[in-house]
This record gives sequence, structure tokens and C-alpha cells, in this order.
Amino acid sequence: MSFLDYLCEVTEVRPLDGYKLHVICSDGASGIFDMTKYLDQGAFQALRDPSMFRSVRLVAGAPTWSNGMDIAPERIRSDMTVA
Repeated sequence: MSFLDYLCEVTEVRPLDGYKLHVICSDGASGIFDMTKYLDQGAFQALRDPSMFRSVRLVAGAPTWSNGMDIAPERIRSDMTVA
């Protein structure tokens, strides 16, 4: 992860099948972020509910769900598969 990844925000997010997110970041990179490895961890377990997962929206540059759960944009940027 480079220093620039820490300055990145997510500017667009769209839920996909298979607990994946299509994201576009403020540095222009776009890709797919796979949430499946997080779904067995703590509060992320609530995102196994497909309707909860699809409730994702952006709050201050971070993908955030209707239950208040979010994931850091720098995690998205460093771990996404660039399309």
C-alpha cells in the first residue's frame, strides 16, 4: 500500500452479486472489492443478509450500510481488484 492509498476516498459504490462491490476511487481507479472474507467477522456478519448488503451507500467517502457498518476507503483501495 502506498501513501496515496491513505488519501483515497470512494466516490462511487454499487453492490454486486456474491457480496462484491464495484467501486470507483478518488484517484480514478475502479474495480471490484470482495466482501466475502469479512462476513464471518463481528458486526460484518449482518451483511450476509442480501437486503442489508444492497443498502450500501457512501458516507464521507466510505462505503456504509444502513446499520451503520462501514469499511475504510484505504482498505477498499488497497484490496480491490482493479478493473
